[in-house]
Amino acid sequence: MWLQVLAALFLLLAGLLAGVLFTVEMAIVPTIRALAADPWIRVHVLLDRRFDPMMPRMNKVALAIGLVLIVFVPGPATKVAFAAAALSIGGVAVISEVYNVRLNKRIAAWPVGDPPAEWPEVRARWARANQARTLVALGGFAVTIAAVALAWVGVR
Repeated sequence: MWLQVLAALFLLLAGLLAGVLFTVEMAIVPTIRALAADPWIRVHVLLDRRFDPMMPRMNKVALAIGLVLIVFVPGPATKVAFAAAALSIGGVAVISEVYNVRLNKRIAAWPVGDPPAEWPEVRARWARANQARTLVALGGFAVTIAAVALAWVGVR
């Protein structure tokens, strides 16, 4: 019973992670891309203050649950599916930390009213990294659906 609860929670977290990143990619990034430098920086920093505490925590909890599931679910096919799903969750974390978080800190340090000349390139790099982690999260969510389905039907 506890494995089913963990699998459902893992599915929920993978779906939330993919859904939030998909929303950012499809709605927020194009919207703020239309802004000039100063408003873009201010909005980006304000959004990051909300997303930063929530998303890394959700990612870490999902990854921990995924690792528990890999160990305890029966059957090699189900273990491989959960391993692939957890790997994608880890991939999102790596892309986020290596690219987006570092760029967010850099952007937050820019003086208001005086963005550096390279701000468009930094914005473009952030957007490319966000697109990459969104694709990884969406793929991971699809794999998570398959893993949970395998677990629930008892594939070994």
